[in-house]
Amino acid sequence: MKNILHIISSPRADQSYSKGLSSAIIDRLSQSNNIHKIVVRDLIKEVPPLADEVSIHEFYKHPGMYDERSNQLLSYANMIVEEVKEADVIVIGTPMYNFGISASLKTWLDQLIRAGITYTFDEQGNRIGQFKNKKVYLAIASGGRKTEGNPDYLAAYLKDVLKTYAGITNVKAYWVEGTVENGFKANYDQVLNDFTSDNES
Repeated sequence: MKNILHIISSPRADQSYSKGLSSAIIDRLSQSNNIHKIVVRDLIKEVPPLADEVSIHEFYKHPGMYDERSNQLLSYANMIVEEVKEADVIVIGTPMYNFGISASLKTWLDQLIRAGITYTFDEQGNRIGQFKNKKVYLAIASGGRKTEGNPDYLAAYLKDVLKTYAGITNVKAYWVEGTVENGFKANYDQVLNDFTSDNES
């Protein structure tokens, strides 16, 4: 039985295409009848805290040096680390803003990624991700459409961060494009036409 973590980062609520696509992925996963629990983390309803002059020092401490004050300042970060740690499958929905992810999702990542927690170092100084064997689906919505030769900054960035700082390499991206076009209607079934039960492994 799998645990699923659903990350929502668009401020458009039920009008959000990234939320619509990520929810469609959740529906596909739920059809397997192999789901134990689905946890929803809505980054708009509960906005991740920005690091400030006080808390930033705690993020760069070795976990062995944490004290009661550290745990208070890192309470949100510790909570989302546990959510990711418990999840077998993570579905991340984000709109594209200026080739990048939403601000709330970037802040969530900054709270999540920590040395000694999501990654460690081996004797040669190489990073070793601690969250291997997880599957991530990216549900991305963009007003325009990808054109030939135009780099995919958004998905590439998320894949690099998850691989480098968490050890997650099994990442599949799905896009709903052209959302600002006149008369646009989302067809999530078409976007997910290659989605099969094999993607759950």
